[in-house]
Amino acid sequence: MISKYFLSILLIMFILPLMAQKNIDQIFRKYKNDEGVVNMNFTGEVLKMFNESKANIKSTIENVDILVFKKGDDIDKNDKAKIKAVLTRDKFDLLVDVKNKTQKVQLYAIDGGKYLNKVFAHINMPDMNAYFVLSGNIIFEELAKLGMDFQSGEGLKILQGK
Repeated sequence: MISKYFLSILLIMFILPLMAQKNIDQIFRKYKNDEGVVNMNFTGEVLKMFNESKANIKSTIENVDILVFKKGDDIDKNDKAKIKAVLTRDKFDLLVDVKNKTQKVQLYAIDGGKYLNKVFAHINMPDMNAYFVLSGNIIFEELAKLGMDFQSGEGLKILQGK
């Protein structure tokens, strides 16, 4: 009888933390309806929207989630810590960390071999903070063709409609 209670308590101690773990989209959810926050979510044939040229793109994108905060606004410090924990837990690799006078860009991804399965980017600029989450089978070299050229500092083409 005591072993059943002990086993139950032990299971609860391990299961509850697993259930409480969040994903990045769950962290973003609480900000999506805030004043001054622009949220864009694209699913389905998203690749066609990004591919304005006739370039041969082999990447497939299933979902794009973008959260943009106006000047001076950003995610709460506790939520930033949660995002870092999720990036570590889910084994995201830091691929790009660029900082210049006008912007700071960090790009993380989960490498699935030939493709990146999930891409997370944070762009901090004087007039906004933007967060991107892309899911699918994404070739790193094709991010620029998709309007997300973070290495050259042109990482907001997707928002500018260019």
